[in-house]
Amino acid sequence: MMQPNLTYHTLKPTMNELHTNLNMDLSSPATQLLPSEILIVDDTLENLRLLSSMLSIQGYSVRKATGGEMALNSVDSLLPDLILLDILMPDLNGYEVCVQLKRNPQTANIPIIFLSALDDPLDKVKAFDVGGVDYLTKPFQVEEVLTRVHNQLLLKSAQEKILGLNNQLQEWVVEQNNKLNIASTHLLEISHSDSLTNIPNRSSFMKRLEQSLFLAKMDDSYKFAVLYIDCDHFREVNYSFGYYVGDELLKQLAAKLQDIIHPDDMVARLGGDQFAILLSKFTDEKQVNLFVEKVLACLELPFEIQDHEITITGSVGIGYGQADDAVADITLKNAEIAMQQVRERR
Repeated sequence: MMQPNLTYHTLKPTMNELHTNLNMDLSSPATQLLPSEILIVDDTLENLRLLSSMLSIQGYSVRKATGGEMALNSVDSLLPDLILLDILMPDLNGYEVCVQLKRNPQTANIPIIFLSALDDPLDKVKAFDVGGVDYLTKPFQVEEVLTRVHNQLLLKSAQEKILGLNNQLQEWVVEQNNKLNIASTHLLEISHSDSLTNIPNRSSFMKRLEQSLFLAKMDDSYKFAVLYIDCDHFREVNYSFGYYVGDELLKQLAAKLQDIIHPDDMVARLGGDQFAILLSKFTDEKQVNLFVEKVLACLELPFEIQDHEITITGSVGIGYGQADDAVADITLKNAEIAMQQVRERR
């Protein structure tokens, strides 16, 4: 587009008129946005002087630049809240300055109001295309300048508040998700652990037993066995010493059983005074029987609880996993039946 050969227009009011006509005090809407830093870029000194005075009277902090390069250097040294940018300047024109500012992430969000004597609609369209937020045509009306400046600063302030709220919301969402993950993990641990002894519970044991059966079906060499453990005459402990002592005995027993199993094996509390151990590291039945003797010896060791020395005995049944078992529960049932038979033989 051919640029017309224009004489630069200056603002209509004189300095005296500004001081007499602008009676807005510091409680006006414009000053509620303070502190606001405004950069005015215009190579016409009269325009600079009048715009600067007009905005300063309203309480804005004003900086001035007489060319495009000077404006870019000023922005680099201190980011303004808003820029009033003349289009026709001898070095870089306003469009070029705006394009450079919008390319830089640090300055891209600074609102730019273009100032120009050009009143062609295509010039206004170009101003908005390169990133301008508003367009003022010379000569200016004082009230229009102040209103548009105020509106853009108000809009910028609202956008920053929204961005801040969005950031806070995102941080809150992340924090809540973390809390939910922690809570879910805790609930998962609780759902798989016995609340008294903190070892795996029946549900967790059955899942592990199902995995063992699956492995046995996939690999003929894989063997597993289940020990069903029941403490003899445990109710007498509760009746004689109280339920607190009974609970402590179960905790200590669970800890002892965990100490003697292989890391790849599993001990669980099935309920009451009944426990189960899943064995997967053995070569023959003799090795399993030796481990049963180890369990019985563990049960018979004295338990020291509240100055009481308590000894108990237990019954242990063995169930061997078979690849052709329909369900894993069969192995546990066989171990329980074997335990009952051991008890009946006494």
